[in-house]
Amino acid sequence: MIFAHFLLEVNEANAFVYACESTREALLVDAGACDPRIAPFLEAHGLRLRTVLITHDHWDHVDGLPEVIDRFQPEEVYSFKGAVAGCSTRVLQQGDAFTLGETSARIVHTPGHTPDGITAIFPGVAFSGDALFSGSVGGTATDADKQRQLDAIREHIFSLPDDTEVHVGHGPSSTVGIEKRYNPFFV
Repeated sequence: MIFAHFLLEVNEANAFVYACESTREALLVDAGACDPRIAPFLEAHGLRLRTVLITHDHWDHVDGLPEVIDRFQPEEVYSFKGAVAGCSTRVLQQGDAFTLGETSARIVHTPGHTPDGITAIFPGVAFSGDALFSGSVGGTATDADKQRQLDAIREHIFSLPDDTEVHVGHGPSSTVGIEKRYNPFFV
């Protein structure tokens, strides 16, 4: 797989491009901005942005979506909701899947930080949005939301192999094994 991380100026949010080497189909995970480095990266690797996935509907992960859609014309835009940032999306919920070239992602619902939080899990790679961070978790409004989020992470992310890469909404990426052993919210 082809992978790139883009640290956005928008609230230091992360955006990621993940692409199939065989088909050259690419996925953009979160669109806090239409970062000017994305187009040259796609062009340099001969990629076509086919899919956009929104992990949750906070402004720093969605405000660039209208420009991304206008510029790249992706075939599919996915979220937990039917519309994000004024754009229609196809709804993905717990247990749904989508394909990207010769691989596929499984969707798990990881609410807490927001009610609509989802994580996309590819073989060896998870995109957790703001549910799980390296050494932390996304903020929640209530204790019940916090517990819901921690439970979802334990059930859906920490059940993955320890060497699974976890790419997060803010900050550095990590692995399942590191977060299970050292994240203070779970130790």
